[in-house]
Amino acid sequence: MPKVFKLGYVAMGAADLAKTKDYYLKTMGTHEVDTDSDGNVYLSIGQSHHDIVLSPAAEKSLSHVGFQLNKGTDLDDFAKQARAYGVQAEIKSDSQPGIARLVEVTVAEDHVAQFYETVADHNPGFSGQGIAPLRMGHAAIISPNGGKLVKFYQDFLGFWWTDGIGGVANFLTCNHEHHVMNLLEAPVSVLHHVAFQLHDSAQHVHAADTLRAHGMQTKWGPSRHTAGHNLAAYHKDPNDVMIELYTDMDVFIPEANMMEPRPWHEELPMTPRQWGMDQLSAWDVEFKFDLIQG
Repeated sequence: MPKVFKLGYVAMGAADLAKTKDYYLKTMGTHEVDTDSDGNVYLSIGQSHHDIVLSPAAEKSLSHVGFQLNKGTDLDDFAKQARAYGVQAEIKSDSQPGIARLVEVTVAEDHVAQFYETVADHNPGFSGQGIAPLRMGHAAIISPNGGKLVKFYQDFLGFWWTDGIGGVANFLTCNHEHHVMNLLEAPVSVLHHVAFQLHDSAQHVHAADTLRAHGMQTKWGPSRHTAGHNLAAYHKDPNDVMIELYTDMDVFIPEANMMEPRPWHEELPMTPRQWGMDQLSAWDVEFKFDLIQG
């Protein structure tokens, strides 16, 4: 059983913090929960204390990702286990709003993950403006240390491998969602995209119209993927980070190592497999931009 049950937040450095914050507040429809003394902005979709953290930076970057540990996890013991596994683990107190204590793990030189057991019960509710997604679902990260990251998430955290693409992308999950993390090995270090789940498939139209009204362009989709079979559409935020909006994500059943059957699956049962680099879309919709660099 995985040690964590969900992706809690993604923290990003933003060159134009004001413009990026404005996008998340007005176009995406999040709430600003807090701003700390370092200028870090904490944003909530509505049901969590914060889902996105924006920090002032010279250029776009991934600062860290946060995961909520299973209820009752002892943070001191978790840190001890992480050190025994061979990674740096530091316990931090009151390092950010809403989380009194966490363990910060340096998995690789370009990948920091934070783990917490409890978070403040702050529920601002859905804003009702902009795209207004249901929740944050997953993050895709490209790293030259991709293999090391995959091993950490599988061997230490207990994530399940649900699919791969071209022997490069690895889809991993800690819950019923097909993937919570997508880790890619390449000679660059970049946050490829952050994905938000929409309420239903009809909301794709509302989201595309909202982006257009805010002067932003949908780069790809909606189309159905193969790995995960989610209906997905992509655009870029003002920080040049790709944002995925999705619905219909495959439901993974770890006990059977298979996806809950769907009529659009290529085979039944649909079990984890390696897809080709030419199998990104079940509808053969071609990407018109560089998949790695965006």
